[in-house]
Amino acid sequence: MPSSSDELDDRALDVVMEVEEQLESNPLAALDIAEHAPPESAAHPEVQLARARALVAAKGAAAARPVLAVLAEREPDFAEARHLFGQVLDELGEHPASVDEMLEVRRLDAASDERDGFELAAVEGPIVSTAEKILGELPARFKTLLAGVPVLVEERPSEDLVREGFDPRSLGLFSGPTHEERTGPALGPAPTRIVLYAANLAAFADPNDPEELEGEVEVTLLHEIGHYFGLDEDQLEALGLG
Repeated sequence: MPSSSDELDDRALDVVMEVEEQLESNPLAALDIAEHAPPESAAHPEVQLARARALVAAKGAAAARPVLAVLAEREPDFAEARHLFGQVLDELGEHPASVDEMLEVRRLDAASDERDGFELAAVEGPIVSTAEKILGELPARFKTLLAGVPVLVEERPSEDLVREGFDPRSLGLFSGPTHEERTGPALGPAPTRIVLYAANLAAFADPNDPEELEGEVEVTLLHEIGHYFGLDEDQLEALGLG
């Protein structure tokens, strides 16, 4: 027979799933579900996080800020809540506070990976082989244009990158001059590179489904290649590479 805490988790999960089902199509309905959750599950951290997501979608970042501030204080090790709080703070222009939250998210994620026995070597090989396959299947013209652009695999974004405002849960990074800038007259000193973040890619994929990891690598790599060719986030989203 489940304990009372297990029963609470089950009821909380039902609320969270109902919110998620409505979140994209009807944010106000999602918010109504979260704010009228049964008393025994309303205070559950996952329900409060679902409520915050619904507030962002229905009323904007400012409406969710106080909920997330309380949740982060009450549950300091709840990385998902801290991550959303960092995003909300950034959207509200509170950049130093956002960076503090994101650095904490990076620390919590790294600690969680260590507890779970994550090993970079275990996923680096499949990520590299998938990236090589994708690059090898590109049309010859694009292969030529990508010559000299290294694709690197790192565990996760560095603390220095996060301090610059980079999301610690990003799956990949394009940095340096674009193709157009590299062929122009004023090439800057920064090298162009594409980085794939193994720990974050693995976290997004089912560890028992190698094809899911391959799919995440493919979308991420093509996304960063798109940035190299000058596409912005809206254009990449339209191509299914958001």
